Amino acid sequence: MKNKNKIRPGFSIIEVVAAIFLFTVVFVTVFGSFKAGLTSLVQSRHRTEAAALANEKMEIIRNMTYNDIGTQGGVPSGVLPQNESVTKSNQRFNVHTYVRYVDDPEDGLGAADTNHVLTDYKEAKVEVTWSGVQTGHGAKVVSRFVPNGVETDVGGGSFRLNILDGSGAGIPGVSTHIVNNSVSPKVNINTYTDSYGTILMSGMPAGDRNYVITVSKDGYESVTTLPPYPITTFDPTDVHASVMAGDLNTKAIIIDKLSNFHMYARDILNYDNLLPNIHFNLKGGRVIGLEYGTTNEITGYDQNFATGAGGDVSVSDISPGKYNIILNEPGYVIVGTDPFLPIALAPDQSLDVNFVLARSNVNSLLATVKNSQTGSVLSNASVHLFNGSGTDITLITGEKGQVYFPPSTDPPTNLSAGSYSLEVSLDGYDNYSGSVNINQFTQKEIQIVPTP
Repeated sequence: MKNKNKIRPGFSIIEVVAAIFLFTVVFVTVFGSFKAGLTSLVQSRHRTEAAALANEKMEIIRNMTYNDIGTQGGVPSGVLPQNESVTKSNQRFNVHTYVRYVDDPEDGLGAADTNHVLTDYKEAKVEVTWSGVQTGHGAKVVSRFVPNGVETDVGGGSFRLNILDGSGAGIPGVSTHIVNNSVSPKVNINTYTDSYGTILMSGMPAGDRNYVITVSKDGYESVTTLPPYPITTFDPTDVHASVMAGDLNTKAIIIDKLSNFHMYARDILNYDNLLPNIHFNLKGGRVIGLEYGTTNEITGYDQNFATGAGGDVSVSDISPGKYNIILNEPGYVIVGTDPFLPIALAPDQSLDVNFVLARSNVNSLLATVKNSQTGSVLSNASVHLFNGSGTDITLITGEKGQVYFPPSTDPPTNLSAGSYSLEVSLDGYDNYSGSVNINQFTQKEIQIVPTP
């Protein structure tokens, strides 16, 4: 009997690849779900432990006498630390305790308080956070504590701080540090704005422009108040806060979202040619004050930069406002920017900025054509530059009303130093004839008169 060789069917390469792909998809899905579940379980355990810590801390406060309830450096002052670090189950927790006096609106606020007591009761808040959980999202416990018997006036005044954006909307969750070393006991409070962007405190010791306030939030401007003129050499926008006894004292600080520039240094001969290693200064941004007795603005940003090997540079997380560019690169001059200087940067904006450079030691002419009556730049104007030595060039102005001589040509066109004739024509305007003396980089503004 003859043996027959049987061919057993196997797997093709395509089937193997498909099987591996399906296995990978299933594995990644199952592993992702397992990881997410494990993370959720760990966070749930941390939150349970954090809640227990917050309740434990609050129970300690509940067993204190009313007069002792307060924090170190806080108002009211007391023995409780504002911030503690506690390790539990190999996890470090941050415990923040905040105690404040409350002027109850039921009997009026500030000067309108019917019994003139601005410190009706105390409110204590304990929040516990941990790695990956920011302040405002931790485990919180809040309790109110009323005095034994009739409420008493502890002196001072009420202080309301409003943190707003440029549109006037309150910003919640702003980290706020309030310091006054001129009162006794000294004030050193760390807290956060509420959902309305407000902090309200009563019983604050009286002080005249000596409450130093620092505010910050991720993605927003950070601001610290300044002492008044002449301690500060200019008149600050955000001066230290004051508190008058028996009054409701209000202060507002405006902060906006940070913005970004992406800056390109371009060659006037070839706009697509980016210039590397161009050094420049960027100045402007948030107005922090005025030169005393004038309207001259003092701004808070003044930094030096250089374009990289690609001819560009990113400038990140800066305050919105108006900015100017000052070139610090020998051998070049700025002949224009897009957008125009000063560059207006809006809150939460990412803006591309092009600044165009010409070589300062090359005989050249940048001519700008304008309407003599309105001063506006004129596009599509014909500009004719010529002399008796062979130069005869006509160029058309672009949207910025400018032309640059010599144009980019191959082989290069060069200008010699000396006197040249200029003729400008544009429909609807009288023709212009004049002259210009070119010596290295030269600029000339030409005003043409509209036809009657």
